[in-house]
Amino acid sequence: MMKSSNSKDMVLRAAKAAAVPLLVWAVMQVIDMAFAGMGVINNSADIKTLFRNLISSLAFALAIGANLNCGRMDLSLGAQMYAGVIFGGNIALMLNVGGIGVLILSMAVGALCGLVTGFIFINLRILPMVLGLGMTLVFECICFAINNQQGVILYGKPGVEILSNITFIVIVTAAIVLFAYYFFQLSGYGFKYRAIQGSQKLAADAGINIYSNCVICYVIAGALAACAGVFITIYQGNLTPVLGMSSNGRVFSNMFPMVLGTWIGGLCHNREGGILMGAVTVNIIILGLTKLGLSNSVQNVIIYALFLTFVVYNTNRSKIDYYKARRVRVAQAQEMMSRKAAGH
Repeated sequence: MMKSSNSKDMVLRAAKAAAVPLLVWAVMQVIDMAFAGMGVINNSADIKTLFRNLISSLAFALAIGANLNCGRMDLSLGAQMYAGVIFGGNIALMLNVGGIGVLILSMAVGALCGLVTGFIFINLRILPMVLGLGMTLVFECICFAINNQQGVILYGKPGVEILSNITFIVIVTAAIVLFAYYFFQLSGYGFKYRAIQGSQKLAADAGINIYSNCVICYVIAGALAACAGVFITIYQGNLTPVLGMSSNGRVFSNMFPMVLGTWIGGLCHNREGGILMGAVTVNIIILGLTKLGLSNSVQNVIIYALFLTFVVYNTNRSKIDYYKARRVRVAQAQEMMSRKAAGH
């Protein structure tokens, strides 16, 4: 009976997680068929585009959430992505280690950038957002100074075509989700991580080293951001360095999948699986808007408007529930008073 109950519970949670992207797909399908005469996904190219964008959104959303769940907003993740891909990618191309080498070395450099940022944070105790802005400028300038401002070019390079392979993308996506779930939920580190989420003071009083936990979190976030950057770069063909904190756009553009995914994770009691479904949902919306022939600027306006609407709703959800319950109580009180009056 217990196993049967657990199985039903798992199926129910999976259904709740999948319901959001399926509902959004149905809505976008109707809109696209009505105004563009085609569906959201029509051919293999659409599927490849969806998966390419999915893995970058997923990895970046997990990177943002890793620190944000502990109250640290790291705005330097976009710059860490640039540094990881430009340095790691160029090293891998010089060593001729192929696409997998590009991915591994980029993630290693991204992790190193996260290590530097985390080490500075725990020693200088600068506000995370202020530190993130400063590190963004540092990493952007370093990236701009090397390789004659050309960044990294993957287009036409031998051995990197595996990064565009759908099977490989699916494998990496599954590996990222499973790793994140084990690392943040099941491992010893995850136990301490969740304890710090509840209260850093109580966790420190219990003997947990909150500083090493913080640095490890920055390292993982940097590696995930670089992983996202590799698939962005292979899709674009190259990654050119930017200045003036322009790399922050990568952080803000992936906030929607992270916030939506965290909400879905609350429904299915699985944060990592929820973020996966959140990334799928947002990318379905983007793909659907593309089929309508809308420009990137118009798409961004719509996406950010939806993001803002969702944040407002999610922030005030408790108030909405309170007013609903209040109306129910008022209706019950009025019905009781009318019964008493009828009895007299």
